[in-house]
Amino acid sequence: MKTFDLVIIGGGPAGIAAAATAANHGLEVALIDERPTLGGQIYKRVGPGFKVKKASEVGKDYYLGEKLIAELDNSKVNIYFETLVATIENSEVVVIQNGKSAERLSFRKLLISPGAYDRPVVFPGWTLPGVITAGAAQSLVKTQRVAPGSRIFFAGSGPLALAFPAQLSGYGANIVGIIEAAPRPGILKSIRIALSVLGNFDLLRDAAKYQFHLISNRIPMNYRRIIVSANGKNRVESVTHARVDKNWRVIPGTEKTVDVDALCIGYGFFPSVELFRLLGCELGYEESRGGTVVKLDEWGATTVANVFGAGDGTGISGSYVAIARGRLAALKIAVELGKISESSLSKLAAGFRKTLNRRVRFQGAINNAYEIKSGIYGLANEKTIICRCESVTLESILPVLESTIDPSVVKAYTRCGMGMCQGRNCQRQISALIAEKAKISISQITQATPRFPTKPISLGQIADSTVSSEKYFIDAE
Repeated sequence: MKTFDLVIIGGGPAGIAAAATAANHGLEVALIDERPTLGGQIYKRVGPGFKVKKASEVGKDYYLGEKLIAELDNSKVNIYFETLVATIENSEVVVIQNGKSAERLSFRKLLISPGAYDRPVVFPGWTLPGVITAGAAQSLVKTQRVAPGSRIFFAGSGPLALAFPAQLSGYGANIVGIIEAAPRPGILKSIRIALSVLGNFDLLRDAAKYQFHLISNRIPMNYRRIIVSANGKNRVESVTHARVDKNWRVIPGTEKTVDVDALCIGYGFFPSVELFRLLGCELGYEESRGGTVVKLDEWGATTVANVFGAGDGTGISGSYVAIARGRLAALKIAVELGKISESSLSKLAAGFRKTLNRRVRFQGAINNAYEIKSGIYGLANEKTIICRCESVTLESILPVLESTIDPSVVKAYTRCGMGMCQGRNCQRQISALIAEKAKISISQITQATPRFPTKPISLGQIADSTVSSEKYFIDAE
C-alpha cells in the first residue's frame, strides 16, 4: 500500500490547482484521473500520441489548461492516469489502474474534485443516434476535430447555449439553429449581472464575442423555446421545438420542426456527487447549481473528517471558481498537516479568496438569469424511454409511483438505475416524477442508496487472487 499526505480524485481545474498548490508547500500528493490526460472537460487535452505545437491557436480553454497543467511539471505530484476509483474506506482509496487488479492508496487528507456531467434531458427521441450532449460534442471537436453532423441544431440554456454553438461554428461546423429555454434577461436580471461585472470583464468580453459571431454568421437564436422531440427512424432526421411558459412548460400549437442530422443538448450539468454520498457527506439541493450539492465550509471541508471537496463536483460554479476553491482547500490542508503556519494562511489565501468572491458573484447572477425550471422534466410521453440502460419506458414506471415516493423502490420494481450509468441518466427524472405525483419539492426526494462500486468494474479486478474455482467447486452429484 502507498501512503500520501493528500490524495486528490479528479484531474480537472480544481484537482490540478489543488495538487500543484499542495505539492509546492511540501505535501506528498497523489492525483487520480480516469482519463489518459489531465484537464477535465473544459481543459481537455488531445489524446496520447498527438501534440499541440501552439496551444493559443487551439482556443482559449486549451491555452488556459496548458498554463494550469504546466504548474505540475516542476512539482513531485504522483499522477495516476486511466485510474478508476472503486470505493473509499478506512482512509484508503481503492483504485483500479489501466484495468489491472485493485490497489489501495492510503491518505491523511482526501480532496474529491470529480467534476460534472451533462444534464440528461428526457424527451421523445432523446436516445436516437445523432442526439448528443454538449460535452460529448466538445470531446469530438476539441480532441479529434470531428463535427457531430453537417446540419447541427443546438437546444439548451445558460451561457453554454451562446458559447458552444459559436465555438463549434468557429471550427467550421454548420449550425442551423439555436433555442434557449429561458427568456432574454429582463431589466432586473440585467442590472444584477451588470453589478457583478467588476473583475469579470473577461467573461463579459467572451460573451460579446460569441454573440457577435452568431449575428455575423446569421445563425438564428430564439428564446423561450425548448426541445419537444427528436424525430427519425434509425437516427435523428429532424427536431421539433416549441415555445414555453415561465416554468418551461410547452405551449401547445407553437411547435416548429427543422430538418437536421445532429441535435446537441446543453441544459447545464449535474455534479458528480457519488463519492461524497458513499462517504456520507452532508448534501443540499440547489437546482441552479445542478441540483444535489455538497455542503462545504469556507475552505472546502465537508462534514466528514479529513475529506474536502472542490470544483463542479460539489455544485456547478465554473472553472475559475473551481481553481480558486482547489487552491484554498490545499492551503488549509497544508496548515492541518503542519506544512505551513496558521498565521500565514490568511495572507497566502488572500488573492485566491478575492478571485473566488468576484467569480462567485458573477456566477450567481448568471444562475439567477438562467434558472432551470420544472418544465424540463415534463417532456416525456408514456412511450418515452426514461432509463436508457435498461430500456424502461415511462408507462412502466407510472404504476409504481402510485405506492411510493422512494426512488430505491422504483429501482427495485422497474430496474431504473441498475444499468451501466448507475442512475446518472435517469435518477433525477425519476425524482421529478415522484415529486410531481406527490405534490412535493424535488429537493425532498431522497436519492437511491449509494453502492460500491461507484462505477462498473469486473469482479476479477477486486477478487481475492487466492480463491480459485477448482477449490470451491461442488460436484452436483
